[in-house]
Amino acid sequence: MGRSTPHRLRLPLWLLAAAAAGCAPELPPALEPDQPTGADAVTGDFRVVEGVKVLTLWGTPYQRGYAHGRLAAQGVLDVVDAVCGSNLLLERRGDYERVILPMMDRFAFEPDDETELRGLLEGVRAALGERALLKRIGRTLTLADLKACNTAGDWYRQACSSFAAWGTRATDGHVWVGRNFDFLPDEAFFAHQMIVVHRPDATKKGWAGVSAAGMIGPVTAINEHGVFVAVHDAFQPLRPLERGYAPRLLVLRRLVETCEARDLTAQALPILHARRQMFDSSILLAAPVADGSRPAVVFEYDGDQARTGGVTVRTSDDNEPKLSRELLACTNHFRKRAAAGVNLLRYRYPLMRQVLMAKTGRGERVDFDIARKTMGAVRLPITVHTVIADLHTLDFWYAPGAYLSPPGNRDYVKLPVKDWLAPRP
Repeated sequence: MGRSTPHRLRLPLWLLAAAAAGCAPELPPALEPDQPTGADAVTGDFRVVEGVKVLTLWGTPYQRGYAHGRLAAQGVLDVVDAVCGSNLLLERRGDYERVILPMMDRFAFEPDDETELRGLLEGVRAALGERALLKRIGRTLTLADLKACNTAGDWYRQACSSFAAWGTRATDGHVWVGRNFDFLPDEAFFAHQMIVVHRPDATKKGWAGVSAAGMIGPVTAINEHGVFVAVHDAFQPLRPLERGYAPRLLVLRRLVETCEARDLTAQALPILHARRQMFDSSILLAAPVADGSRPAVVFEYDGDQARTGGVTVRTSDDNEPKLSRELLACTNHFRKRAAAGVNLLRYRYPLMRQVLMAKTGRGERVDFDIARKTMGAVRLPITVHTVIADLHTLDFWYAPGAYLSPPGNRDYVKLPVKDWLAPRP
């Protein structure tokens, strides 16, 4: 790991400077669970559906975490080792312990998330015992490692794209979405990518999201009401590091487990304003609303709290003349919160716009086939997965990629998400 390779992504100098020298946290002792940990306490199910790994969880936050760890233990280790210990992320051996782990003190994990991560760690230990070793990192798994893995989206950049279509531009007037998640991890991340289904409880909506073993927040998700969420980096200039940041994938989870199919802006803004971001991102939120509000919104979301609380709302009213008011597209840049600039990754936005307008401009309406072609036009070699969904029916298509091999047009699997999220007797 000490020698440079052409594909290595180095940690920026500002991040190295932000970590205090020699301040890697002590490894925590074994945690005492607050729930029984016998086999009969595993409130979850892990299976393969049409070749796709599906983890279903229910119960208290601790129980959900414990079931996750017990049922996907080796995957958790592999993903943490890949994301946190891979030379794709770090320049020198020791950077993870010296730079990344100390940064965990800058994040504020909410009580339920802390509890779920504790359960996850105990589940892995119960399943693997002394074999719960991170080979690259060179020691046993800790709670700090799980936190680092769950904040990787905050300290490691991504490149993603998505769109929403509705009204006269979409089949049956439904709200349709397409989404590419682009990320460059190790092969192990692809091997343990999966759908995680959280059954509802008394206070949280049921949802299904694309994630990876060890991660408790989604990168792409839909809930029982057809509310869809996806995140994209925006590559804005960096600001000095502070404290109290909310992990971005857990912000997505707050949205998808909270929002209903009604005024998305009114529901989302309090959630976003209350949770400060380390870096900048655009969040696409869409739903089959019936109250006359916007069926799709992009929240341009960063840590500049002095400017509208860190959030700017972009809707189809802000579209350029070349894009219909019944379409909304999002890639890796702010279109309203920041001035336009040169960035090669921005080619995907006009390309997506061109495909959508070319198809729907001649009378066709967005359906699975048009959505598939649109996302295929903007996929990258690092596209990890593509999702297409009809938010009215919860029809949900998922296409996983492989390492440096993006999903192809024949890789889609239609998953029974509506059945998975249906109320239980």
